[in-house]
Amino acid sequence: MNIFLVIHLTFPNFYFIIVSKEKGEFMNKEELLKLKEELTKLSSEEEKMRDLYLRGLANGKIEGPLVGYPTIDKPWLKYFSSDKIIEDVPEMSIFQLAYLSNITNLDNVALDMRSSMNDFNKGIKITYKTFFEKVYELAKSMKTMNVKVDEIIPFILPNVAEARYLIYASSLIGSTTYPISPLLPQEQLEMILKNENVKTIFLFEAFFPKYEEALKNSNLENIVLLNGLESMPKIIKIIKSKENKSIHDINKAIFNWDEYCNIGKNYKENITPYYRKDHIAAIIGTSGTTGLPKGVCLTDKNINAVAIAYKNGEYFTGDFLDALLPSIGYGISMIHYQMVDNRYVYLIPELLSDKFPRAVVKLKPDNFPGGPIHYINLVNSSEFKNNALPYMANFISGGATLSSDVEQRLNGVTRGYAENGIINNDIIVRQGYGLSENTAMGSYNKRGSYAFGSIGIPIIYETVGIFKPDTDIELPYGESGEICITGDAVMKEYLKNKEETDKVIKIHSDGKRWIHTKDIGYMDNNGHLFHVDRIKNIFMRYGFNVHPTKISEFINSIPFVKNSAVIGFEHKKEQTVPVAFIELNEDMDQVDLSELKEELYKICMNGLEEPSVPFDFIFVDQLPINVGGKINNILLKEKSQIDLMNNDEVYCRKLYFKES
Repeated sequence: MNIFLVIHLTFPNFYFIIVSKEKGEFMNKEELLKLKEELTKLSSEEEKMRDLYLRGLANGKIEGPLVGYPTIDKPWLKYFSSDKIIEDVPEMSIFQLAYLSNITNLDNVALDMRSSMNDFNKGIKITYKTFFEKVYELAKSMKTMNVKVDEIIPFILPNVAEARYLIYASSLIGSTTYPISPLLPQEQLEMILKNENVKTIFLFEAFFPKYEEALKNSNLENIVLLNGLESMPKIIKIIKSKENKSIHDINKAIFNWDEYCNIGKNYKENITPYYRKDHIAAIIGTSGTTGLPKGVCLTDKNINAVAIAYKNGEYFTGDFLDALLPSIGYGISMIHYQMVDNRYVYLIPELLSDKFPRAVVKLKPDNFPGGPIHYINLVNSSEFKNNALPYMANFISGGATLSSDVEQRLNGVTRGYAENGIINNDIIVRQGYGLSENTAMGSYNKRGSYAFGSIGIPIIYETVGIFKPDTDIELPYGESGEICITGDAVMKEYLKNKEETDKVIKIHSDGKRWIHTKDIGYMDNNGHLFHVDRIKNIFMRYGFNVHPTKISEFINSIPFVKNSAVIGFEHKKEQTVPVAFIELNEDMDQVDLSELKEELYKICMNGLEEPSVPFDFIFVDQLPINVGGKINNILLKEKSQIDLMNNDEVYCRKLYFKES
């Protein structure tokens, strides 16, 4: 009773519920709703103290009852340090946090630029001191060009140092950076430029032809073109600004990077870092959870929250190999964390999918944030087969669920394995989960918390729960439902789109803003989160639920399959049927596809429930991958030209995907 008395003195609002339960007896739904109502009355300081209490419950240092629901018990807190749990996210801009975090580390190397063009050999090193000097230089030019607070500054650039300078220079003066994917259609860029009345854009030269019409038809005043050599020594630079001005007659002022940065060399005023609590620091383009193109508005606090969570969660040590595009949430959250935690970063401008194993062998990085495509290529590489790969502290897999076959081959463990607080240094790949809408980080398998097949435990400053889809009715451990996330990393809104914002962010009975991810998953009583499928992917086949992600995972475990995707197609008799698109291993080029298809059918009949057995198997030379590292199911479905409503014959053919 002494334990409960302490709780009563600290948390009078929920004492009467907690102590009414015996150990091992869980709450019913009515009691849960009452408890959540009482928890809304806690101050932020009381919430922190409660988290410390829950940490003690989870690690067994305090005895007391659990309620059986993840968002109340928070069993994942046992994996974090007490002093980190109660730390606040700083109230400052992303520029201020990055600069103040490095004020005593300015001579350290921030970026070491490498490329496959010279086999990742010696590149250009940029110290933190030089980095911030470049940021100030760019900020002075932006001020000279009269860039306003909250003005949107788009850029379409690969993973180069200049993209990072832009992010922090914009933060310094209070404008809003908008990193845009080079895969964005020309029409959508034109719409962004017009709707946001954009005055200045930074653009990689190679993308100019694709977007020339959008640039012509906009109200742009300035176009800054980069060629990828901006950070190289002047003696080997190739300056193309005069050529650009003469060739591209689009009635806009065109600068190269050096010309634009020199505009501010005579700017004499001191620049005071801008900060406003609700200021949007960056906008990330996404199709979001509803499939429509939108801009995710991330505040300084959103981006700072993830950086501090990465740091205080003690996820990473050592250097990074980084090839992420800054136009994805995963990319910008990693950029900021690396700055805040003073990391040495091997910066690679290429996407690095098939070249990844070679980069690992050459650079021997401690950490690499990537996606499943990198690890599929890794396990099929000669470097992996010949044991040439050095030890890696952390392969970070995000963007999509990693197949169990690839995870098993890399980590050497099987289903059911968990670290349970004891770190296994042989674990190579650790999965994470997030959306652009929550700054790309909701959970991660930190060292000591790994469980096979899990997409991680909630990160230190976020809460993850499982709910009945599109409601705030929470489900207990082990039950599948919609994954929902709340915390400081949850976006402010979609840009000028309240209707779409309200579909995704909902206020629950606890008074908090929750992202409804449209992902189906479940959580075990240790806080491990498991992904099952996307709500929109799940379909009915003659009355039974079919989960295409799980079918794909099973097919990927077949030795001769390199990768697969399963898509539902409407069928005139069976409602919707799964069709499997399969990329074979390289040594399967000469096989008879009809015979192989029969073998696949038999394997699936033996290993899957009947409704999940694919209606057809289509062989592709290569599955199309989008910029985020996920299989492009939309393109795959479009190219297949399958119409089972009018023609339900069984196909056996091979599709070829050319550059588009």
